[in-house]
Amino acid sequence: MFRYGNRCGALAAAIGAALVAGTLPAAADVKLYGKVHVSVDSLDAKGAGTGGDATSRKNTYVSSNGSRWGLDVSEKLGGSLAAIARLEQQIAVDGDTTSQDARNRYVGLKGNFGTILAGIHDTPFKELSGKVELFPDYVGYNRNILKPSANSGQNWDLRTANSIRYQTPSFNGLQAIYQYSADTTASTSVEDNRRRADSLSLEYNGGPLYLAYARESHRLNTIADGGNPTETGQRLAGSYSFGALKLVALYQDLKDLGGTAAGAASIKRKSWGVGGAYTAGNNVFKLQYYKADDLSNDTAGASQPETGAKMWTVGWDHLFSKTTRVYVAYAKTGNAANAAFRVNDAQSDAVTPATGQDPSALSLGMIVDF
Repeated sequence: MFRYGNRCGALAAAIGAALVAGTLPAAADVKLYGKVHVSVDSLDAKGAGTGGDATSRKNTYVSSNGSRWGLDVSEKLGGSLAAIARLEQQIAVDGDTTSQDARNRYVGLKGNFGTILAGIHDTPFKELSGKVELFPDYVGYNRNILKPSANSGQNWDLRTANSIRYQTPSFNGLQAIYQYSADTTASTSVEDNRRRADSLSLEYNGGPLYLAYARESHRLNTIADGGNPTETGQRLAGSYSFGALKLVALYQDLKDLGGTAAGAASIKRKSWGVGGAYTAGNNVFKLQYYKADDLSNDTAGASQPETGAKMWTVGWDHLFSKTTRVYVAYAKTGNAANAAFRVNDAQSDAVTPATGQDPSALSLGMIVDF
């Protein structure tokens, strides 16, 4: 379906046309953009602390939730070819820290051949879950369930450093994306390809229907025998809009969690979620449910009992405009006896509950995009 040789030829031709152009292109266009997302959360985290430890009590938090600012740069180079770049940083609007963590930052080329980038970028695997998420960066975000609480060497919503990414053009709504990370750690030393990641997605976006599949593998350097163990994950997601009603669903299958050594038992976990959103004027009413199964063992065929969790989230958004909204959301995570999944993983004040406890959160938030 996708012809590598033709795409490389198109890229070479576009670069060649730009090089022989008689005049220099105009200066690059620079766009400032961002998001400020702050919530006031009443969090019953059920933390492991005791006595005066705040994590063991119900508290009110002011939380910055993925707030960011950035610069988008684009410059026409002639023909269909354009140079693009992005510099994006996270900001702690609540003032709990002065650090500005790196988000997507890259430089690349875009043309009829597609888009190729180099830098740090969200993986296609991560992006897929975000496209069917009804509560992005809210309490009750699907990441609370999709990210394993134990037995995993890596997070599964990665923004990988040292990455090269290729994205095809859209073919009647069908598009493929591949991203390779030479070393998933942000290290100034020599890159270690034993810590590589490969992420691939194929998606169809046609009117009311969205369907997507993603696969990702992490080669880890954690086993003493030097076996370069690899953990793998798959996601299948979709959404469909019936006028004012939108339904979403996601299925995830993770295997060899933590990079199991050769010959050892393979730890895996399956998770899934469904949700719906109904828009009435400037109001959106939302409901979402996610469930993580118990950890299981491929080799022995046995499960690790009471290691799963489930999470309910319900909310109401009121849109003042296309860029400003306020919302109310409530979420509760029910942990099995040997599990410790969060309810507010996306918040700056995220707390891990004590094993077997059921954290909950009521949130009042405001989002301004610019």
